[in-house]
Amino acid sequence: MELARFLEILFARGEVIFRRAPSPPAPGDVSALRVLEAEYRRYCLDLPGEAPAFSPDVAVRAAEVVRHACWFLLSRDEDPAEVHRALSQLGLPASAADHASADLTLRYLPRVHRRAKAHDPADALVSSLETLLRRWPFSGVLCEVTDAPYVLDLHSHKGLQLEYAQRFVASPRAGWEPDPEYLALVRGQ
Repeated sequence: MELARFLEILFARGEVIFRRAPSPPAPGDVSALRVLEAEYRRYCLDLPGEAPAFSPDVAVRAAEVVRHACWFLLSRDEDPAEVHRALSQLGLPASAADHASADLTLRYLPRVHRRAKAHDPADALVSSLETLLRRWPFSGVLCEVTDAPYVLDLHSHKGLQLEYAQRFVASPRAGWEPDPEYLALVRGQ
């Protein structure tokens, strides 16, 4: 299934459908980029404050990572090294725009993580997802990852910090604590 169609179904219904292994991404996939841009405009309506700029390259790479993670959840015959390689291609966030653009699809990974962990806690998919989500804490805070983020830096974006605090309050755990100022705002203190 091409990336654009995968994303349309994911965003419209929250579902993932595979009839075969995902095809490699097409260079400069304009269709996928259009779907991501349209969804980002809707996504930003729920972010507090001024939305970060859209980072197209990060959004596309994050979408590919999510598509791979979903495939690996279904296909249990994949080489662990390939699982790790595919899920580590996103790198690290360099800006608030990176966090928000990746979260457009990474926010779906907690379900994948939960199902993979229920199937086999020692699976390469579980450890690869946990590494990814610790690198991308704006999305990782939604997941039940116990180890703390590698770096919790939302690049001083007030809207993302407030949203992060709201996400944290819904699922608090040690090492993932937001800036105390934003935590107090969320808790109404």
